[in-house]
Amino acid sequence: MILEMRRQFIHLLFGSIFIALLVILGNEATLEILLACFLAGITISLAIKHGIKIPVFSKIVEKAEREHEKEWPGQGAIFFFLAAIIILFFFRNPLIAIGALCALIYGDSASTIIGIRFGKHKLIGKRTLEGTVAGMLAMLPFLLVLFPMPIAIITAIIAMLAELLPINDNFTIPIAAAITLTVFLQFL
Repeated sequence: MILEMRRQFIHLLFGSIFIALLVILGNEATLEILLACFLAGITISLAIKHGIKIPVFSKIVEKAEREHEKEWPGQGAIFFFLAAIIILFFFRNPLIAIGALCALIYGDSASTIIGIRFGKHKLIGKRTLEGTVAGMLAMLPFLLVLFPMPIAIITAIIAMLAELLPINDNFTIPIAAAITLTVFLQFL
């Protein structure tokens, strides 16, 4: 439980920083920062995997990485950067990017924390109904600030269903949210 709380704190902190960067700097500058982070992340991951100690990063991986993810250190962050890059590059709408990142950052963190603490009804793997519902409810206020209620609700549902896919949810949640927002915003 402490490991997951530590992981989710890091998830919330860095995710919120990237949302702030997107709001302050816009798409192009944030995309450049994400590309640099992605390349640095892959380099650091490979170094750590090969036993090279990288100050700060090795400690973060040691203290926050799940046991089954240590084969590929930092894979959650790498998937986050990849999804954010795809969203900023292909979707181009900063509102969609912010919504998609909010879905991941706040929805995924809530689903993990609540699912671990209160989850009783298993869905797929370690995912629980309680965690999935908590994820939807946690991202909803952020989405409601940005989008009309029906679009926010549909996006929250689809984003959390994407968490159930057998691909890293740091990739599936924001991509599913961005696609959903793009499709439904066309009807406005």
